[in-house]
Amino acid sequence: MPFADTTLRDEYAAAVERVAGQVLGALRDAGDPAAPTRRPDPGAARPAGSTPGGPLPAGGPPSRAELAAVRVLGPDLFAPHLLAGLPLDGPTADAAAEALDTFPMHEASPAPGSTAARPEPTGAALANAWRDRATAQLVELANRPLPAPGPDPVGPPAPTAGDWPQWTVTMARLSALALPRLDGPVHELAHRHSLTLARGATRSMLRRDYRTAARLARWLAWNEANGGPAHLELGPVLDRIRAVGDGSTRMWLELAIAELLPGAGTAATGTTATGTPARPGSRPERGDLGDSPDGAAA
Repeated sequence: MPFADTTLRDEYAAAVERVAGQVLGALRDAGDPAAPTRRPDPGAARPAGSTPGGPLPAGGPPSRAELAAVRVLGPDLFAPHLLAGLPLDGPTADAAAEALDTFPMHEASPAPGSTAARPEPTGAALANAWRDRATAQLVELANRPLPAPGPDPVGPPAPTAGDWPQWTVTMARLSALALPRLDGPVHELAHRHSLTLARGATRSMLRRDYRTAARLARWLAWNEANGGPAHLELGPVLDRIRAVGDGSTRMWLELAIAELLPGAGTAATGTTATGTPARPGSRPERGDLGDSPDGAAA
């Protein structure tokens, strides 16, 4: 049984890398997901009438492993269309809806008729819950049917002088939400505490935790795309991660999205998946942890 479990886990992990590579290929508009060293040119003009493809190859329903990968990647499946300011891809939304149906969003929910309160998720479970919620919102935005999701998960608390490093780890887990047309409590935190995110990215680079650094750099790029400050010169940061990171396709995808976000323009400040106007970027408030000397300790 342990051997079978390991084989299944490896199969799902390989599917995540494969689907991430297909999204990466769609982002680059080259159909070449096997060449992650070729950087996209954010200023390059898109050919007239072209649209990025979906993350899954045509010709048959997705396998269970592919649906698991879709569930894991969540909002990133829609990144090629969101970053280009294009309508969302219907087949991609269908695959996302099927994945959320196959692997339910709220497995911790009480049984029907139960009066027990659903425990609030924390840590990785909290990130999964917000990622699923964002995926469901994008499926709805694509006008595809989806079982009614439950209430929004609890938002991450604001960082304090004592726990800001752990808070940045939580925000790194939520990096899939750093995309145009998504907005909510997590994004509000990213706006208000962008300097803390920059300190977290710097700390992660010093600790050689390049995956966390890439995800936090993506939040900073998202904040810059929405009119806020990045606090770091992101180009050298992304170049360094590219040179010494783990080389996984998911990391290449994080880097590609972070590079393209600042050039997304008005696509990053349009309408949220819930139909409410996305607010323009705001600078961190005075009194943000980022302005506190205590927040600088590594």
